[in-house]
Amino acid sequence: MHYIGPSKMRYLVKKQSLFIGSALLLLLQTTPSYAGEPDWTLVGTLAQSSKTNSQQDEINQLRQRVEMLEESEATEELHPQFGLNLGAYGDVNFVTKDRGEAHPAFVLGPLDLYSTVQIGPRLTFLSEMNFDFDQAPGEGDVEIERLWVGYTFNDLLTIRAGRQHTAIGFWNNTYHHGKLLFLTVDRPFFLAFEDDGGVLPVHIVGLEFSGSQNRPGFRWMYMLDVGNGHQINPDTKKLVPNVTADNNAAKQIALRLSLQPDRLPGLTLGVFGTVDRMGIQDIKNVDERVYGSDLSYIHDKMEFITEYFELANLEKHADAYYIQLGYKVIRDFTPYVRYESLNVNPNDPYFMELENNTDRNQKIAGVRFDIDELRSALKFQFRRDAKEGSKTFNVLEAQWAFSF
Repeated sequence: MHYIGPSKMRYLVKKQSLFIGSALLLLLQTTPSYAGEPDWTLVGTLAQSSKTNSQQDEINQLRQRVEMLEESEATEELHPQFGLNLGAYGDVNFVTKDRGEAHPAFVLGPLDLYSTVQIGPRLTFLSEMNFDFDQAPGEGDVEIERLWVGYTFNDLLTIRAGRQHTAIGFWNNTYHHGKLLFLTVDRPFFLAFEDDGGVLPVHIVGLEFSGSQNRPGFRWMYMLDVGNGHQINPDTKKLVPNVTADNNAAKQIALRLSLQPDRLPGLTLGVFGTVDRMGIQDIKNVDERVYGSDLSYIHDKMEFITEYFELANLEKHADAYYIQLGYKVIRDFTPYVRYESLNVNPNDPYFMELENNTDRNQKIAGVRFDIDELRSALKFQFRRDAKEGSKTFNVLEAQWAFSF
């Protein structure tokens, strides 16, 4: 069935109305006189001539309106669509002394702006920009986090081109950048974005192929990414996605397969893996492999998520995981707990070049209050941050996250 957009539908309705009006005028113009009427020849001729001229003028006006309508509708189809579905995520925080704050402080979180547009049932666009206020000037305060164009052929094949989140794990492809989406104050620390010191390649520039299919008893889905790999900045010791060029000929490949059984609504089981040839100064390349599994159960009042990541190269390997549980006890209050851990080998050539290169774990407990489930939430949590060779911090945090 051919899809007709809202603007096109309005145009057809208007044009049809004008056409019906023109037809009625023509019908009145050509309607014969009834038998038995007086023959007012002279008066009738003059009146008919005047009536005909008046009707002709109205018809000409209607035709002009149709032509103007066609021109305006054609122009409307070419108007930029950015901003028609424009939204923003933000958050304001209070945090006691921790690894990033020398003193208790109020912290303004990033402002995340996004816009999505769908043209017909197949063509889609997404743009997402992040304004980060806690970076020093000149370090990229504004960043395009996601920018892609997609085309859906059928349920089994959608192709997207641009910058998007790598197909590794559940969290990275579900919650994106808005902290209102998180049950907790922040992402697991090892899943932080590259410029925030994360140790995983969570963004990719290239192509993504995805699809899903319903089968008897379950639904299965896939995501396959092919794009530029990453390199490690020797000055900041952070991962850097290759956005406009690639530092080697190899391309990163990532694949995630997931399954949702019909008998347990809200349950998702996934496996994933990626191969990325990292460019590192003084070392030609390191072929870093990341693979693992995820399990999530989000249904009714419960949210349970756990993921495991294995990071390996030809010399060493490391692992990371987290377990998170939340349960809505009364209406809008959801207590939660999470444990997250990163275990590395100090001689790993990959982690030796990164800023976060030692064992670390965090224990988190908190509560979330939904002022409006889709627009605003308050979160209060305690976080115990233990890092090998460093001081352990007991941190209190409060966050007001919102979307508009």
